[in-house]
Amino acid sequence: MAKPITAIQKRQLTEEEKRAEALAKLKAAVGDSEEAVRELLTLIEQLHESGLLEAANALLKAREDVAKIVVGQLNQKPVTTMINHLFSIAGLAASLDPEKTAKLLGQLAAGVMDAYEQTEAETKKIGLLDLLRALNDPDTNRAIRFGLSALKAIGQQLGSKE
Repeated sequence: MAKPITAIQKRQLTEEEKRAEALAKLKAAVGDSEEAVRELLTLIEQLHESGLLEAANALLKAREDVAKIVVGQLNQKPVTTMINHLFSIAGLAASLDPEKTAKLLGQLAAGVMDAYEQTEAETKKIGLLDLLRALNDPDTNRAIRFGLSALKAIGQQLGSKE
């Protein structure tokens, strides 16, 4: 009577068999993605022709030195100050109502363009009486009211932070 099997031995592939299997898988993958592989090769060729591939390789070889330089530059006071300002501006922008901001910026841009065109067309000096007459103009009065309201609100905020 035969002995029962107590252990199953797994067949070990040689290095050459492993390489052949990997190559077969790679060939199948290339065949499945032929167009993508062609585009990738075209991209690599263009990078090589422009010198960017060589620059990228040099950058990767010197990555530790480059990282030290970048970190050194980022740690300088002007850079950290600028980054802090950018975060503050981003925080301010995030706190604003996008619809109101877009409307205000659109009106501001249109008003500036209209003012530019009117200034180009009119070269007459403005006198004191002209300024007083301008206060009666509803559009000018509205803009002055907006400016004064903005100045008052800013002053209130400045006073409450002290």
